[in-house]
Order: sequence, then structure tokens, then C-alpha cells
Amino acid sequence: MKTTPHPAHHEPVVQSTRPSTRRLVQFGALAGAIAAVCTTVVAAIASAADVSLEVNAKAIPIPAFAWWTIIGAALGVVLARLLRERRRFVIVTTVAAGLSLIPAIAAPDDTATKAVLVGTHLLAAAIIIPTLSQRLGSVRSLV
Repeated sequence: MKTTPHPAHHEPVVQSTRPSTRRLVQFGALAGAIAAVCTTVVAAIASAADVSLEVNAKAIPIPAFAWWTIIGAALGVVLARLLRERRRFVIVTTVAAGLSLIPAIAAPDDTATKAVLVGTHLLAAAIIIPTLSQRLGSVRSLV
């Protein structure tokens, strides 16, 4: 009787070292600051172009774009620290960014305002998520 060996099961191995919390905070702050400037500039341009930037008849102040972008970057740093792995971080933060679009799409009555809110969310995510994800290790199987 011939027996076949069972294939070896290899656990994923982290190939790169974990970044320090300090480094994640530094890069998160840098990405957050850049994204905050970008989203604020977009909002200011939209406002100058007579886009209302109102939700429920209440104007969104231009500095609020910077504030909420910084909050998003801080949440990104926390998630990067908790999740530790690049692929997992990108998946979770991409889903979170997608979910954050729901109020931006649902709340304003004006299509131009919706476009600006969605655009600024995506712009911030496009700056913050890759910056933080590049600092995380990837998991690779040795199989």
C-alpha cells in the first residue's frame, strides 16, 4: 500500500517589520495635512463657483473640510496600528471611505454639493490610505 504524504500547511509570515506608532503618526499627520489642504481648496473653489455647500439649509463652513479630513487621517492611523497588515488595512479603510459617502450622497439636495462632498471624501482617501498602507507590512505565504 502506497501512502502519499500530506502537504505541509504553511502559516502566513509577515515579511516586513511593523512600523512604530511614532512613524505612523508622523506619516498620518503629513498625509492628513496635505489632504486637509486639498479638500479645503476644493471646497473654497466650489464655494467661489457658487456651489451652495449646504446640508439641510445649513452651510458647511470651509474649515470643516480640513477638520474632518484631519479626523479621518487620525482614524486611519488608529486603524493602521490596530490592523498592522497592508491588505487588511486597505480593505477596511476602503470600505469605511465608501460608507462615509452615504451621508454625502443622501443629505444634500443639490447635485453640485453632492459632487463636491463625494469628491472631497475620495480625494482625502486617495491621499491618506496609500500613504499609511505603504508603511505597513504585507503577509505572504511561503508556499
